[in-house]
Amino acid sequence: MHCVMRNMIFPTLCIQENIQGTNMEEQVALADKQNSHQKKLKLVIFGATGRTGKEVVKQALERGHHVTAVVRTPEKLTIKHENLELVQGDACDLESFAPALEGKDAVLSSLGSFGSIFNPTTFYSESIHAIMEGMKRHKITRLVTVTSWCTQPGPNNNWFVEWILKPLFLNGVLKNMAVMEKMLEESCPEEMNYTIVRPCQLLEGMLS
Repeated sequence: MHCVMRNMIFPTLCIQENIQGTNMEEQVALADKQNSHQKKLKLVIFGATGRTGKEVVKQALERGHHVTAVVRTPEKLTIKHENLELVQGDACDLESFAPALEGKDAVLSSLGSFGSIFNPTTFYSESIHAIMEGMKRHKITRLVTVTSWCTQPGPNNNWFVEWILKPLFLNGVLKNMAVMEKMLEESCPEEMNYTIVRPCQLLEGMLS
Protein backbone atom coordinates (compact mmCIF):
# COMPACT_ATOMS: atom_id res chain seq x y z
CA MET A 1 0.00 0.00 0.00
CA HIS A 2 2.68 2.50 1.00
CA CYS A 3 4.55 2.43 -2.28
CA VAL A 4 1.38 3.17 -4.23
CA MET A 5 0.31 5.91 -1.83
CA ARG A 6 3.67 7.69 -1.93
CA ASN A 7 4.35 7.41 -5.63
CA MET A 8 0.83 7.82 -7.01
CA ILE A 9 -1.65 9.69 -4.80
CA PHE A 10 0.26 12.85 -3.93
CA PRO A 11 2.28 13.29 -7.14
CA THR A 12 -0.95 13.07 -9.12
CA LEU A 13 -2.22 16.17 -7.33
CA CYS A 14 0.10 18.32 -9.44
CA ILE A 15 -0.01 16.36 -12.70
CA GLN A 16 -1.58 18.69 -15.24
CA GLU A 17 -3.07 17.85 -18.59
CA ASN A 18 -0.51 20.05 -20.38
CA ILE A 19 2.34 17.61 -19.66
CA GLN A 20 2.73 16.21 -23.15
CA GLY A 21 4.82 13.39 -24.59
CA THR A 22 5.48 11.56 -21.33
CA ASN A 23 4.23 8.28 -19.95
CA MET A 24 2.66 7.94 -16.50
CA GLU A 25 5.96 7.03 -14.79
CA GLU A 26 7.64 10.13 -16.22
CA GLN A 27 4.68 12.29 -15.21
CA VAL A 28 4.84 10.95 -11.65
CA ALA A 29 8.60 11.56 -11.46
CA LEU A 30 8.12 15.11 -12.71
CA ALA A 31 5.22 15.68 -10.32
CA ASP A 32 7.28 14.35 -7.38
CA LYS A 33 9.96 16.90 -8.20
CA GLN A 34 7.34 19.64 -8.45
CA ASN A 35 5.84 18.57 -5.12
CA SER A 36 9.04 19.43 -3.27
CA HIS A 37 8.53 23.08 -4.29
CA GLN A 38 4.73 23.07 -4.20
CA LYS A 39 2.66 25.17 -1.82
CA LYS A 40 1.04 23.43 1.08
CA LEU A 41 -2.49 22.40 0.15
CA LYS A 42 -5.80 22.34 1.96
CA LEU A 43 -7.06 18.82 1.31
CA VAL A 44 -10.34 17.05 1.98
CA ILE A 45 -9.95 13.30 2.37
CA PHE A 46 -12.82 10.81 2.21
CA GLY A 47 -12.37 7.26 3.49
CA ALA A 48 -9.81 8.36 6.06
CA THR A 49 -10.58 5.58 8.54
CA GLY A 50 -9.80 2.74 6.13
CA ARG A 51 -6.34 1.19 5.75
CA THR A 52 -5.60 3.15 2.60
CA GLY A 53 -7.22 6.32 3.88
CA LYS A 54 -5.19 6.37 7.09
CA GLU A 55 -2.00 6.16 5.03
CA VAL A 56 -3.19 8.98 2.78
CA VAL A 57 -3.90 11.16 5.83
CA LYS A 58 -0.57 10.30 7.43
CA GLN A 59 1.48 11.12 4.36
CA ALA A 60 -0.47 14.27 3.58
CA LEU A 61 0.34 15.56 7.06
CA GLU A 62 3.98 14.53 6.72
CA ARG A 63 4.18 16.64 3.55
CA GLY A 64 2.89 19.66 5.44
CA HIS A 65 -0.61 19.77 3.95
CA HIS A 66 -3.69 20.75 5.93
CA VAL A 67 -6.15 17.86 6.04
CA THR A 68 -9.89 17.80 6.62
CA ALA A 69 -11.01 14.19 7.01
CA VAL A 70 -14.70 13.52 6.38
CA VAL A 71 -15.61 10.38 8.33
CA ARG A 72 -18.74 8.72 9.60
CA THR A 73 -17.12 7.64 12.87
CA PRO A 74 -14.43 10.11 14.02
CA GLU A 75 -13.33 7.84 16.88
CA LYS A 76 -11.92 5.37 14.35
CA LEU A 77 -9.27 7.84 13.21
CA THR A 78 -6.66 7.88 15.97
CA ILE A 79 -4.14 10.12 14.19
CA LYS A 80 -3.60 13.40 16.06
CA HIS A 81 -2.07 16.44 14.39
CA GLU A 82 -2.42 20.20 14.55
CA ASN A 83 -3.11 20.29 10.79
CA LEU A 84 -5.83 17.61 10.95
CA GLU A 85 -9.51 18.46 11.27
CA LEU A 86 -12.18 15.78 11.62
CA VAL A 87 -15.65 16.35 10.18
CA GLN A 88 -18.40 13.84 10.81
CA GLY A 89 -20.30 13.24 7.62
CA ASP A 90 -21.72 10.72 5.17
CA ALA A 91 -20.03 10.65 1.75
CA CYS A 92 -23.42 9.98 0.13
CA ASP A 93 -25.11 12.90 1.88
CA LEU A 94 -23.85 16.15 0.38
CA GLU A 95 -25.29 18.44 3.03
CA SER A 96 -23.50 16.53 5.80
CA PHE A 97 -20.06 17.48 4.49
CA ALA A 98 -20.54 20.39 2.05
CA PRO A 99 -19.38 23.10 4.50
CA ALA A 100 -16.06 21.25 4.94
CA LEU A 101 -15.24 21.80 1.25
CA GLU A 102 -15.22 25.58 1.46
CA GLY A 103 -11.82 27.08 0.66
CA LYS A 104 -10.12 23.76 -0.09
CA ASP A 105 -7.65 23.05 -2.91
CA ALA A 106 -8.31 19.39 -3.71
CA VAL A 107 -10.25 16.28 -2.75
CA LEU A 108 -8.84 12.79 -2.29
CA SER A 109 -11.05 9.74 -1.96
CA SER A 110 -10.06 6.27 -0.82
CA LEU A 111 -13.62 5.22 -0.02
CA GLY A 112 -14.38 1.53 -0.03
CA SER A 113 -17.46 -0.65 0.23
CA PHE A 114 -18.47 -4.28 0.24
CA GLY A 115 -20.81 -5.93 -2.20
CA SER A 116 -21.61 -9.28 -3.71
CA ILE A 117 -23.15 -10.45 -6.97
CA PHE A 118 -26.32 -11.13 -4.97
CA ASN A 119 -26.25 -7.77 -3.18
CA PRO A 120 -24.27 -5.35 -5.38
CA THR A 121 -23.22 -2.00 -3.97
CA THR A 122 -24.15 1.39 -5.37
CA PHE A 123 -21.97 3.21 -2.84
CA TYR A 124 -19.30 4.33 -5.31
CA SER A 125 -21.67 6.01 -7.76
CA GLU A 126 -23.75 7.57 -4.98
CA SER A 127 -20.76 8.93 -3.10
CA ILE A 128 -18.97 10.33 -6.16
CA HIS A 129 -22.17 12.06 -7.24
CA ALA A 130 -22.38 13.83 -3.88
CA ILE A 131 -18.66 14.64 -3.84
CA MET A 132 -18.70 16.05 -7.37
CA GLU A 133 -21.73 18.20 -6.60
CA GLY A 134 -20.03 19.53 -3.49
CA MET A 135 -16.85 20.28 -5.42
CA LYS A 136 -18.79 22.18 -8.08
CA ARG A 137 -20.59 24.16 -5.39
CA HIS A 138 -17.29 25.28 -3.87
CA LYS A 139 -15.40 25.53 -7.18
CA ILE A 140 -12.88 22.78 -6.41
CA THR A 141 -11.61 21.12 -9.58
CA ARG A 142 -8.85 18.72 -8.46
CA LEU A 143 -9.86 15.18 -7.50
CA VAL A 144 -7.83 12.02 -6.97
CA THR A 145 -9.70 8.79 -6.30
CA VAL A 146 -8.77 5.14 -5.85
CA THR A 147 -10.72 2.36 -7.55
CA SER A 148 -9.35 -1.03 -8.62
CA TRP A 149 -7.76 -2.95 -11.43
CA CYS A 150 -9.99 -4.60 -14.01
CA THR A 151 -12.92 -2.22 -13.62
CA GLN A 152 -12.88 -1.95 -17.41
CA PRO A 153 -12.57 -4.79 -19.95
CA GLY A 154 -9.33 -4.85 -21.87
CA PRO A 155 -6.87 -7.09 -23.72
CA ASN A 156 -4.41 -7.02 -20.82
CA ASN A 157 -6.90 -8.36 -18.29
CA ASN A 158 -6.19 -11.86 -17.09
CA TRP A 159 -8.73 -14.36 -18.44
CA PHE A 160 -9.18 -15.89 -14.99
CA VAL A 161 -10.17 -12.51 -13.59
CA GLU A 162 -12.52 -11.68 -16.48
CA TRP A 163 -14.26 -15.06 -16.72
CA ILE A 164 -14.11 -16.44 -13.18
CA LEU A 165 -13.34 -13.88 -10.47
CA LYS A 166 -15.37 -10.96 -11.78
CA PRO A 167 -18.64 -12.71 -12.68
CA LEU A 168 -18.60 -14.99 -9.63
CA PHE A 169 -17.08 -12.83 -6.90
CA LEU A 170 -16.05 -9.26 -7.78
CA ASN A 171 -18.74 -7.68 -9.95
CA GLY A 172 -20.81 -6.74 -6.91
CA VAL A 173 -18.17 -4.05 -6.36
CA LEU A 174 -16.33 -3.60 -9.68
CA LYS A 175 -19.44 -2.83 -11.73
CA ASN A 176 -20.30 0.14 -9.56
CA MET A 177 -16.69 1.28 -9.54
CA ALA A 178 -16.92 1.30 -13.34
CA VAL A 179 -20.08 3.42 -13.13
CA MET A 180 -18.22 5.87 -10.90
CA GLU A 181 -15.33 6.05 -13.34
CA LYS A 182 -17.72 6.72 -16.21
CA MET A 183 -19.31 9.57 -14.27
CA LEU A 184 -15.90 11.17 -13.91
CA GLU A 185 -14.96 10.52 -17.54
CA GLU A 186 -18.16 12.22 -18.68
CA SER A 187 -17.70 15.25 -16.42
CA CYS A 188 -16.84 18.68 -17.77
CA PRO A 189 -13.03 19.04 -17.99
CA GLU A 190 -13.21 22.65 -16.85
CA GLU A 191 -15.05 21.56 -13.70
CA MET A 192 -13.33 18.28 -12.89
CA ASN A 193 -9.59 17.67 -13.23
CA TYR A 194 -9.54 14.10 -11.97
CA THR A 195 -7.09 11.22 -11.62
CA ILE A 196 -8.25 7.63 -11.10
CA VAL A 197 -5.69 5.36 -9.43
CA ARG A 198 -6.32 1.67 -10.22
CA PRO A 199 -4.03 -0.47 -8.05
CA CYS A 200 -4.18 -4.25 -8.44
CA GLN A 201 -3.26 -4.75 -4.79
CA LEU A 202 -2.48 -2.57 -1.79
CA LEU A 203 -0.17 -4.06 0.82
CA GLU A 204 1.01 -2.82 4.20
CA GLY A 205 4.75 -2.58 4.61
CA MET A 206 7.74 -0.28 4.53
CA LEU A 207 7.91 2.61 2.11
CA SER A 208 9.80 1.72 -1.03
